[in-house]
Amino acid sequence: MKNLHLISRIFYVCLFLYLANSPIVAQKLSGSTKVSLITIAPGNELNDSFGHTLLWIYDPANRVDKAYNFGGYDYDTKDFYWKFVKGQLPYEMSYASLDAYKEYYQKNNRKMTEQIMSLAMGQKQLLFDNLEKTYNNPKTRNYMYKFYTDNCSTRIRDALMEACSDSMHLQNIPGMNDSTYRQWMNKCLLRKHHYWAAVGMNAGLGTPADERVLQINACYIPENLMKSMASARRMAAQHHLYYFVKSTKELFPTKEIDDEPSFFLTPRFWFFLLLIFTFYRTFRHWKKRQKGYLFDKILFGFVGLLGWVLLFLWFGTDHGVTNNNMNLLWAFPFHLPIIFWLSQEKAARDYWYGYYFILIGLMIIMGLIFVVQYSYDTVPLVLTLFVRALYHAAFEREHRMTNTKFRKIIKGRHLEVIHLEHEQSMEDGTE
Repeated sequence: MKNLHLISRIFYVCLFLYLANSPIVAQKLSGSTKVSLITIAPGNELNDSFGHTLLWIYDPANRVDKAYNFGGYDYDTKDFYWKFVKGQLPYEMSYASLDAYKEYYQKNNRKMTEQIMSLAMGQKQLLFDNLEKTYNNPKTRNYMYKFYTDNCSTRIRDALMEACSDSMHLQNIPGMNDSTYRQWMNKCLLRKHHYWAAVGMNAGLGTPADERVLQINACYIPENLMKSMASARRMAAQHHLYYFVKSTKELFPTKEIDDEPSFFLTPRFWFFLLLIFTFYRTFRHWKKRQKGYLFDKILFGFVGLLGWVLLFLWFGTDHGVTNNNMNLLWAFPFHLPIIFWLSQEKAARDYWYGYYFILIGLMIIMGLIFVVQYSYDTVPLVLTLFVRALYHAAFEREHRMTNTKFRKIIKGRHLEVIHLEHEQSMEDGTE
């Protein structure tokens, strides 16, 4: 009997340990369960300018009120800012009651739109089970956020499509299949008047951001996901088609506020001012037979520093969209330190100065062709660099590119610097 009692105790201990370490079985939902896609309108802050998405499952019979959120992160993460810069900050899934979110977003005057999904009971249960399974496993609860391909909106899009399998069909929406990731991003930034942020983010992005995307990929923007769900269809039994969204409503009233900044605070104004000032300084340098290398050291030095930042974003981070950055054509990293080797004394005998500015001018032209496609605000800055490169390569009194010098460069012959006084004496001698 003692042995039997000991065996039974061991059995119950093992059973307890098994249940304690086994995955929690999701509860069964009732027929009154409601599944809703909640779309939060963009806010005025930069990190809020793209909007947000929640997936709400509400079952009053079983006291289930969970609005799932894939956009959270832990500020207490070790090396938080460094991981954020490098694209290695883990985001996490969480949930709260919808009223908790409503209180926060209403306080911040951000519209919340609810779309009640027309799902079968089996699809609701599968969706709930998958979400609970994802949340209860720390390995799947946390994920590496990718701005274009893996964020709060794409995670919910994928969860809905997985639960509905092949019964969900997106309908083509005109205008949602002819843009790039970058263009969708710019629409959001410029709509909220984040002009400086648009310049900076466009400078940091490489060619992956210019990939043309289909409607399903454009749903990385919460507003696009809302529009796609509104037009989607669901195939039910006996091949009956239903709208994927049963009804739509706004959860609370909001006030439209348009905080358009003054034109004098925008990058377009300051870069145009810099371009005009550069034209003026360059004309003064030409008139006084000066090279103005101090001005170039400030201008090209700053751009060179920017180039090193872009190079770091390309090779030193895991963002996935900052590689193959064509902005390096105009933000050439090696301006720093090459530009500081220029001096008035060396210019008279070092012929490589001419080659340098010819090469830089050609690179700036190629970079300008790339920039003008997505960021008009950056164009005056790039033109400023081209004006200085053109001045030193073609119009500077000592290094101006005459036809004879250009033919020598093409033939690979040595480029000699000829002073203006020598040219005039040679011309007087030939006459």
